Amino acid sequence: MLYMNFRITFLLLFLFSGAFAQDSLQVNFDSVYSKVVANQIQYKTLSERTMLTWDDGNTAQQLSASIRVKKDSLIWMSLGMFGFEGARVLISPDSFRLVNKLTSEYMVRDYNFVQSWILMPISFEMLQQIITGEKISVNEKAKVLATEDSSYVLYLESDKLQEKIWVDTQNYTLKKILLKDKLLKQDMTITFDSYNSLNQKPFSYKRNIVIHRDAATMKLSMDITKAHIDEELNFPFEVNEKYKRVE
Repeated sequence: MLYMNFRITFLLLFLFSGAFAQDSLQVNFDSVYSKVVANQIQYKTLSERTMLTWDDGNTAQQLSASIRVKKDSLIWMSLGMFGFEGARVLISPDSFRLVNKLTSEYMVRDYNFVQSWILMPISFEMLQQIITGEKISVNEKAKVLATEDSSYVLYLESDKLQEKIWVDTQNYTLKKILLKDKLLKQDMTITFDSYNSLNQKPFSYKRNIVIHRDAATMKLSMDITKAHIDEELNFPFEVNEKYKRVE
């Protein structure tokens, strides 16, 4: 029954997207997918300096950010404005920690807090992939490939998520990802621009993320100015006695 549901879903996706079965037969999903994966950076640690612009429909705010990733282990962020650090964030696969230096407060939550904040069922691995500009892993149980204009389009689906990936037909870089929640009315779109070389791999230095949930829309743009891989990094996160823990 589950297999049949996937088949029906993908048939509808094809009809909706305007993809043609004849075109899909001429392209092999696994070969395109393997080239996309081969394009992704290989790293143990990654550091980025970026400008973030956040817009929730009511207010827009621009922040400078230093982001550090220890693959599959830690995501560290330092956020500031006008040259002053305002907050630090430390995320692991099972925890979220934040220090607000402006209010002298800190919080400790489990990873579910990240999902409630982003409004999508994003795992630690998926959050890491958004930061590093990779294809998002949804633990797919079904997959289809089609063509659309100058892109290959990969369709992937799990029990909870549908993913649609637009891939450049010339260099196999990511152009756009659409992630749809199958259980709630919400989706996330990520567009990738300004590719340059990072350790001999194409790396997107500009990303735009748009999240829809019911009538709410949130936007985040990332303009990455520097990126380095496999440097020695530390992840400082000190909390002294002057900080008050908030629940």
